Amino acid sequence: MKNICCAFLLAWFLTGCRNEKPLIVDAHRLNDIERMLMVQKELTANSLKPIWQILDQPASKNEVQALKFLYAYMPLSDLADYSPEFMQANVRKSLLARQEMAWGSSIPEEEFLHFVLPLRVNNENLDSFRLVYYAEIKSRIHGLGMKDAALEINHWCHEKVNYRGTDSRTSAPMSTISKTFGRCGEESTFTVAAMRTAGIPARQVYTPRWAHTDDNHAWVEVWIDGKWHFMGACEPDTDLDRGWFSEPSQRVMLIHTRTYGHYFGPEEVLDAQDRFSELNLTANYAPTRQIIVQVRYSDGTPAVSAKTEFKLYNYAEFYPIATIMTDSKGTAKFTTGLGDLLVWASKDGYFDFKKLHVDSTDTLHLVLSGKQMVPHTEEMVFVPPVANKPIQQASETARKINDHRLSTEDSIRNSYASTFRDTGWVRSYAQSRQLNADTLMRTFHLSYGNWKEIIKYLEKNQSGHRRFLLPLTYGISDKDLSDTREEVLTDHLAGSVAKSTEMPEEIFKKYILAPRIDLEILAPWRKFLSENLGSEMAAATRKDIDVLTTWIKAKIRIDAIANRHSRAPLTPVGVYNLRVADPLSRDLFFVAACRVFGIPARLNPETRSPEYYKTGNWYRAGFEDVNAQPEMGKLSLKDLNNSLPPQYSLHFTLAHILNGNCKAIEFEEGRKVTDFPDPILLETGNYILVTGKRLTDGSVLSSLTFFDIRKDKPAKIEIPLRKEAISNMPVGQFDPGRVQLIELDKPGETSLSALMKNSNSIVVLLDPDSEPSKHILNDLAPYSEQLSRWEGQLIFVNCADKNLKTTVFQNYKLPGKSRFAVDSKRELEKALSGILAKEAKNSLPVVCLCTCTGQVSMITSGYRIGIGETLMQHIKSFVKSTGNATTKSCTSP
Repeated sequence: MKNICCAFLLAWFLTGCRNEKPLIVDAHRLNDIERMLMVQKELTANSLKPIWQILDQPASKNEVQALKFLYAYMPLSDLADYSPEFMQANVRKSLLARQEMAWGSSIPEEEFLHFVLPLRVNNENLDSFRLVYYAEIKSRIHGLGMKDAALEINHWCHEKVNYRGTDSRTSAPMSTISKTFGRCGEESTFTVAAMRTAGIPARQVYTPRWAHTDDNHAWVEVWIDGKWHFMGACEPDTDLDRGWFSEPSQRVMLIHTRTYGHYFGPEEVLDAQDRFSELNLTANYAPTRQIIVQVRYSDGTPAVSAKTEFKLYNYAEFYPIATIMTDSKGTAKFTTGLGDLLVWASKDGYFDFKKLHVDSTDTLHLVLSGKQMVPHTEEMVFVPPVANKPIQQASETARKINDHRLSTEDSIRNSYASTFRDTGWVRSYAQSRQLNADTLMRTFHLSYGNWKEIIKYLEKNQSGHRRFLLPLTYGISDKDLSDTREEVLTDHLAGSVAKSTEMPEEIFKKYILAPRIDLEILAPWRKFLSENLGSEMAAATRKDIDVLTTWIKAKIRIDAIANRHSRAPLTPVGVYNLRVADPLSRDLFFVAACRVFGIPARLNPETRSPEYYKTGNWYRAGFEDVNAQPEMGKLSLKDLNNSLPPQYSLHFTLAHILNGNCKAIEFEEGRKVTDFPDPILLETGNYILVTGKRLTDGSVLSSLTFFDIRKDKPAKIEIPLRKEAISNMPVGQFDPGRVQLIELDKPGETSLSALMKNSNSIVVLLDPDSEPSKHILNDLAPYSEQLSRWEGQLIFVNCADKNLKTTVFQNYKLPGKSRFAVDSKRELEKALSGILAKEAKNSLPVVCLCTCTGQVSMITSGYRIGIGETLMQHIKSFVKSTGNATTKSCTSP
């Protein structure tokens, strides 16, 4: 009976699809799909996993075309780790949306294929979001037109998820819902998934690095009635094309998006690959200019296929926002914003670089040479673009209605979050199981909506593997606790404990027991690799590591291109089954296999090379055609009388020049120069020390110090940060006594002057629900202790119409003396708008350092990273200039 019903449903589905509008009619695209299917089939010819049979099963023409499109351009990670049946189910749901949504038939082929059909948005692991939430989203937007549906879906997304910074692994949409928050890349991945589920073309739009401040940002564009519009992900506004990033996006050097598959549309293609295309969208947001870079050799001949990198200063490194290979004439063309870049060209060990000022340059000439890097320092100033386009604002009525909806959505999300396990429950559970309550507190607190999986893991394993039950959780990230299932944790625990007696416990915990290797999604691979690689290979590899590396070289085909779109590594099981991997996935497979065999292994934290541990030392696995054990030299870093110890990736970085390419070394972000070992062991060769000082206007005073490290001659490098000339002259004036506020959790009005207590003060006007304001709250945390010792006041003032309590700020490490108020009459907003000469409410947060009489010596507005450090420098300059160490007397600058 069951088979008869299934046959009937399939027949009904196929009959219904016969009258559907054809999915793909473009002959050029159809030919390219067939071409790429042949490439993919050849690439996976040795796969142990069945893939291609799905295309031969009975299905409608549109379903077959959709599956062919996805598989023709599918990255290795998705070929390896997701079943054809999973892909087929999601294709059917996409075609159902195309059929059921009022706008479905109006979506052009190009937009549907690239921006509705694909599951993958970024480097997230794929999940069943489209299958699980289709009905809920469809119901939510019932009866709405396409534009209103997109706006409503963003409200639904905000109901589920809000902004909070996390690590760089992108969680899947359902995992983001489970924990109720995500960084901008996760919010936008989730929102794009929701839009596509409803059949609305959507894409994640990304500035890889801001030009005016450190950090980056991602948001969403939706295609509505023939045109692309932007919106803040999980940040619903009153209309399309509105968001807090409207002004910062005018100051970018690049905004781009990645399309799934070969793109034949009208938008500018920055990078055309077989499996994806990168589109340059910068001109939609900011003034741009096309730059031509002419690369030649010293004899004047064109350098063909030279790697040309357009680098932007950000987080103390020159980050390549775009890489373009030169054409047959040695030229590379790039459309970019009107700021400054460092252009670096290289080929076969030859290189050259120059600063580029886009606004005044048409063509930049570079000459490749085998430069002998004579130690020297070059100083440069990099200036970002300016914003000069007025921002369209909603009416006051529309804003109030939207704010009320946001507040309601916050309540719904917070209600769900209240079901997470609290401190009292954790202590009671720990006592009942005789487990360490303090350790469990972190585990459950960071599990959020995943707490049931943590309980399953603890209950299943506490009797058999109690010794390492909790230590295993130390070797995974905070995010892992929120989205890792019990069976994954159990696989790693059960597959590790037998090896614990063979080495020092700390080595065992960090490099065998730990499930995490890099930033990959955690997956179960211990039992699988143990069974499929076998005990004989394990024993042989423990005697000679070449047994494993030789097997990998023989069995696993390496393709550095086929996984570039995904950027999500294959799981070790996926590598074993597919028999194809990108270099990173190969390296992760090596480390995983070593750990299964009882050999401590890791990716080197600085070089990212795979290493194994033997007789007290780390050795590099010999996969590349380079010396597996490189020659090492010594480097000593010295602080050079800086007011604060420079921190890595905030004030300075080190970059290694290898074969003409310059790549930053991945030391721990935020590590102070005084915390580095002395000496640091690095490979011999040529290096650059990059330092930078970000000014209030976003410009950077940078220096590049070239030096070399030799085996027989230790290098000593001083880190001088270029100084900003800080003026203590007032930049504005207002009367704090005339600014009436309502202090949070206290009755009645009070004046800003009363909160200042006759002291110089830091006053912050902000919206604690918005991402830029959350950044300033996080930026102040490292300086909380110093600000507590400072006798001035810290006053955080919420913009009007925000019904908040001080508990909003409990997640931030702020000085205990901080005061919180609401600008109920918008009197502070008006005062600061006068000083800024623009609407303060459109440029939150606004941060000012002022005296109790209202003289302002420093003011910044809008999205910016590093304000905490800037404030400390201005405070120190003020104290030095006045001789007033306490500032208690409120001396005017």
